[in-house]
Amino acid sequence: MSPPSQSRDTLLLIEDDADIRESLIDLLKEAGHAVVTAGDGTEALRMLDAGAIPRPCLVLLDWLMRPMSGEQFLEAIQDRSDAADLRVLIVSAATDLHHAASLPGVVGVLRKPFEIDDLLERVGAHCGAARSRAALA
Repeated sequence: MSPPSQSRDTLLLIEDDADIRESLIDLLKEAGHAVVTAGDGTEALRMLDAGAIPRPCLVLLDWLMRPMSGEQFLEAIQDRSDAADLRVLIVSAATDLHHAASLPGVVGVLRKPFEIDDLLERVGAHCGAARSRAALA
């Protein structure tokens, strides 16, 4: 089986807090993105390994999760053949993320709470369907 193709507007959201996950899904879908979700890094890896989702244009990754944290997820994807194609935006309330910003595949860090415009701008830099916040109003 060949690996799934990349979709210019499919995001992989890895977030363990169900309320935050649902809010982000609604926001991103309203901005025109397809969103695939996982409750932690282990679930996301299973989905990627099974080819159950297209290779995402961007992974929105919470850092503080269990049983597999964001850091553990990043370590695990380094061994994948498509690791160089995966772009990760860390979205977390964690305070010590300076080292995370320099990890392979990480394109940025967005601290919670964040401005919606900041999230959409960062997503738009990597995914094709983003529209400005003004367009959503």
